[in-house]
Amino acid sequence: ATKNVKVFLWDFINLPVMNSNRLAQLKALGAAGVKIDLIERDDQIANNWVELIAQRCAELGLMVIFHGVGKPTGLERTYPNIVNFEAVRGAECLKWDQTANPDYHLEFPFIRMLAGPLDYTPGSMRNVHVSQFSPTPTGIPMSMGTRSHELAMYILFDQPLGYLCDSPTEYRKFPEVMGFLSKVPTSWDETIPLSAKVGEHAVLAKRKGEEWYVAAMTNSQARQVEIDFSFLPEGDYFAEVLRDNEFSDVNAKILTREVIVVNSSSTRTINLTKAGGAVLRINNLVTSVGVETKSTFTVSTDLARTRLTIRSDDNLDTIYIVNAMGRVYEVIYPQENLKEINTNIAMLPS
Repeated sequence: ATKNVKVFLWDFINLPVMNSNRLAQLKALGAAGVKIDLIERDDQIANNWVELIAQRCAELGLMVIFHGVGKPTGLERTYPNIVNFEAVRGAECLKWDQTANPDYHLEFPFIRMLAGPLDYTPGSMRNVHVSQFSPTPTGIPMSMGTRSHELAMYILFDQPLGYLCDSPTEYRKFPEVMGFLSKVPTSWDETIPLSAKVGEHAVLAKRKGEEWYVAAMTNSQARQVEIDFSFLPEGDYFAEVLRDNEFSDVNAKILTREVIVVNSSSTRTINLTKAGGAVLRINNLVTSVGVETKSTFTVSTDLARTRLTIRSDDNLDTIYIVNAMGRVYEVIYPQENLKEINTNIAMLPS
């Protein structure tokens, strides 16, 4: 609560159906939403259950996710407190079979996803290639596809609540991953398909406010995709890129992070390894980088050279971190009225 984190509580379908006070009890515990599971049928009786729960949750001000449920039929239009429907072979299936595979990831967005939001539960940091995969019913499960392929799910898949399905300790190991995922919106203002073929690949651009996100994903076949940035407004923009590299073909966990400058005339070819992907976050117009101030500021690191601290007499606006060649590695936009920033630089090249 001190970090403004709200909680969903998981429940069996029969409990809130049989007990009309069940949802109110969960609300009283402090829940912001409920995840109702194990419906496991789509006959008229089950559909009545789903509508009943959606209505009761709306009356109580609760969000609701339906798991173990049939595909959506538009009920979320009547009850917008419905966040996700499962109705897909999600990541949990990797514990017992191989159905949630990279080929499937390029099939259901063209088919099942047309019906409405889904509940895939992405976020695995245990990425392996298909040839290295085996189901793991107990212990630590694996996922098929590169890490960039996994990240693309947060943009490509229609899932307002995208989850982080892995252990918190795993995300702490990869600040470049969490740095990106922490910024991905849960809803979008505009969606533009850039390139796609059923079962093979998809490249999609989505806008939230003035920020654009692009996801590229391929099936089990490696391929090149070209991203056309003509959807951008006039001007030059920074684009943070996380993508496969030449080593991802061997180690699915490896990716490259870079910052590039693009505009509406730009095109960029990206190599996707087998079961690979790429994501881009495009924000804020490029302005001249210089110093014209009477204020003083200090820049320092800790002894381990893993934390960068910047202090200023005036509020910090934009911070550019560049390498010795002048290439922008990262752009930081501090919160409003902030005179000190402390950021992790452990991932910066030496």
